[in-house]
Amino acid sequence: MIAAARLYEHPDWCAGGHRCNLGEHRADPVTFDAGRRGVIIMTRVQATDGSQYVEIRTRIALARGEQPARAHLARIMVALHALLRHLIRLPR
Repeated sequence: MIAAARLYEHPDWCAGGHRCNLGEHRADPVTFDAGRRGVIIMTRVQATDGSQYVEIRTRIALARGEQPARAHLARIMVALHALLRHLIRLPR
């Protein structure tokens, strides 16, 4: 656990203001836009215990129609699961 006084010091990447709450720090979100078909929004966060992580939100337009949308969603879930398993490995 980091010292209480340090919790309230903003890292240089912290956006400050209303984004920080109870010792948590958040950067300005970074948006990767793929036009009308999709977007990824990433935000760097430092938790109250000092650990850091990235929040990733995504919006992807699904195929039209119930069956194509379900198939598309299944493909997205498989790809995101594989990507997550790859990305959570720490760099060497």
